[in-house]
Amino acid sequence: MHVPSPRLGRGVGGEGRDGLGEERGIWAGYWDNQRRLRSIAEAFPTRLCGVLRTENEAAGFQACLTALEAGIGTIEITKTVPSCFEMIKGLIATTGNRYPIGVGTVWDPGAVKEAKAAGASFVVTPVVLPEVGQACREHDILCVLGALTPTEIYQARLAGAALVKVFPIGPVGGPSYVKSLSGPMGGVPIWVSGGVTIEDVPAYLSLGVKAIGLTDALFPAEALARNDIETVRQNTMRAVQAAAGVPAS
Repeated sequence: MHVPSPRLGRGVGGEGRDGLGEERGIWAGYWDNQRRLRSIAEAFPTRLCGVLRTENEAAGFQACLTALEAGIGTIEITKTVPSCFEMIKGLIATTGNRYPIGVGTVWDPGAVKEAKAAGASFVVTPVVLPEVGQACREHDILCVLGALTPTEIYQARLAGAALVKVFPIGPVGGPSYVKSLSGPMGGVPIWVSGGVTIEDVPAYLSLGVKAIGLTDALFPAEALARNDIETVRQNTMRAVQAAAGVPAS
């Protein structure tokens, strides 16, 4: 993929200003290893993240630019996207490095080094992968590990996750599942993804979720297939408006 030249110009609850929470004990070692990293609030300024998963590289690139221009704030490019690291470089160059861009669906620690070299701000896995957490520490990049059950969430934090991606959230109850976690897991910064609708955005944010991944809700496959960028723009504007109505916790 051609990398464009830069343009001239410009846990659920309990989180402190740094986005990592104030828990000590099992979190202390993690905190010590993350001081140099971009905070959760910096990586997800709108608390939304557009997650691109497509085989249509050209349409996907334009869709990401459109979503950023419409205010989404953060983009994740999954490794299933052709030339994903080149796309990350292209988005960073085209936007003048104004937006956090991350890489998702990471299964191996080697991809963390590639993500760092491409300029990615964060790495996301679908499941708990301690070796990826270790690689993120070594390369000083924000780590988001996937989990579903309370045990997996706990293990993800031990493995170095700054943010735990509860995935797939839709099939297990959506906001009601997050609410059930807020007692025993109340100090853990959570990202939700997998079956999230724009209509559910206010409910998740009201529960203290730190980041929401929007895939089909933002980038419908049928819209990308016909290069319907206007649908992406409208979806993004709806999502941003929904998030803006809930004050940051």
